[in-house]
Amino acid sequence: MKNKLTYFISNFSMFGIGFFLLFKYAGKDAWISLILGSLLGIIVIYIYSKLKTYLNESKNTFTYKLFKTIFFIFNIYLITLILILLPMFVNSFYLLYTPKIIVIIPFLLLAIYLASKEKRVLETLSNFSFVISITIIIVYILLLSKYVNVSNLTPILSTPRLDILTSSLIFASISSIPHIITLNFHNNDFKYELKVYLTSCLFLLGIVLYTILCLGEPLIKIYSFPEYAVLKQIRILDFIENIENVSTFIWYYNMFITLSVLITNIKEDLPKTYHKITYPLIILLTIFLGIVICGSNYRIIITVFYTYPLVLFIFFILFFLLLIILKISHKKIPN
Repeated sequence: MKNKLTYFISNFSMFGIGFFLLFKYAGKDAWISLILGSLLGIIVIYIYSKLKTYLNESKNTFTYKLFKTIFFIFNIYLITLILILLPMFVNSFYLLYTPKIIVIIPFLLLAIYLASKEKRVLETLSNFSFVISITIIIVYILLLSKYVNVSNLTPILSTPRLDILTSSLIFASISSIPHIITLNFHNNDFKYELKVYLTSCLFLLGIVLYTILCLGEPLIKIYSFPEYAVLKQIRILDFIENIENVSTFIWYYNMFITLSVLITNIKEDLPKTYHKITYPLIILLTIFLGIVICGSNYRIIITVFYTYPLVLFIFFILFFLLLIILKISHKKIPN
């Protein structure tokens, strides 16, 4: 069954981390970094398509088991990241004094419930949510059009080239490397996955461009969530305000669907022995890491955000090395 999981996985960590880092390093030239990063992301998507092929042909080998171990750790890492990111945003703009655990519990329970269903339920939800997501983005882009100031983009390429390159690598890692988590779902062909990935990048480009055009370089570097702050400018009929709150559904969809995919992977990859004990223990571990260890310390949160692209790159190197090993092993097998 074709799905749009790649779209949401490419987006989920852009809000709060990806956009923040893009604007920090590339400023008003962030849109250039996004385009370059998208091209690099295509390479990652292609490598993953080859990795999936060799993994399907190498089950029950030591290399396959090693991959599943690294894959399992990667899933836990991303769950922890979401449990840090979600309450941080909610506590910053909505429920200022609500404990983080109260914020994440309903979100987490709903994701666990969805993970208990057949995969086609989540895949169907991704197709439905995709339409809602792009509709909301298009509507907000249209509403922001009257606040556009083209001079905010000029002069182009005024940012040091090294910063643009750094920002490109950051976007490539954030948007494409987590895509490996769709391994346990119905694998679509590379061309379809590429089309969905590029669609995601196109809408992210629209968000970045309109944020720059409407805010300008000084403000995009000041705000923690510039992609959300820019929507506060919108006024309809001079009296309808605060419509930016509707936009948060996009980010909730991104994180919720990604979290559901991750929990599904955890559930499937755990050994069946003592599954009823290990499964809830892993969930509790991610809550402990995300809320108690990381979420309660602002310095740790900042460290996690800044090192996120680097950690993703390390995991990608490990996956790539495993691909090479699997490819070599496959060639040694006589036809």
